[in-house]
Amino acid sequence: MTAQKPQFWIVAGPNGVGKTTYAFRHIRAVSGSTSFVNLDEIARGLSPLDPSAEQQRAARVALAMTRSLIAEGRSFSIETTVSGKTHLRTIAAAREAGFAINLLFFLVASPEVSLSRIARRVSEGGHDVAEADVRRRFDRAISNLPIYIGAVDQWRVFNNATLRPQVVAEGRRGCLALLERSDNLPKALWSALETLPACAEA
Repeated sequence: MTAQKPQFWIVAGPNGVGKTTYAFRHIRAVSGSTSFVNLDEIARGLSPLDPSAEQQRAARVALAMTRSLIAEGRSFSIETTVSGKTHLRTIAAAREAGFAINLLFFLVASPEVSLSRIARRVSEGGHDVAEADVRRRFDRAISNLPIYIGAVDQWRVFNNATLRPQVVAEGRRGCLALLERSDNLPKALWSALETLPACAEA
């Protein structure tokens, strides 16, 4: 019997779209692993009263954790905005180590919705994110999505503007198997996804 590949799950999307909420509720059941690398939670552990002061050290810790999990061949998940391309190297390393790679991308209607959610989170004791960073990452996450889709084995896009996340698109590496448009998500998302070729039947 062939051993099942270790799984690498990427919980992605701009700031304030509900990634952490989803991960804490569901990623253990989805991934089959309790190993979840979350930079913000690491920073909070390093400096509970001022997590932003430890972002750089938290990033180094997160990178070390990720490398260790890949080296050990242990299934795990991470959270990221995918507003940059750093995690493409992580994906390449995981693929070389024999992992199956899965992307879950969450989005809401606009940066304004994200900012409103972040403000509510801060009022409840959560971490803040600068408005300029939120707006910049929102656009970059969408523009980078096709690049990440081309690097993973399986992917799904969720509309998280509703009470429960709704799948609006999914596919395999670099291709589109399902697309269900929603009026309350940015046009840029649909433009990005429409560049993908249709998946061949499995």
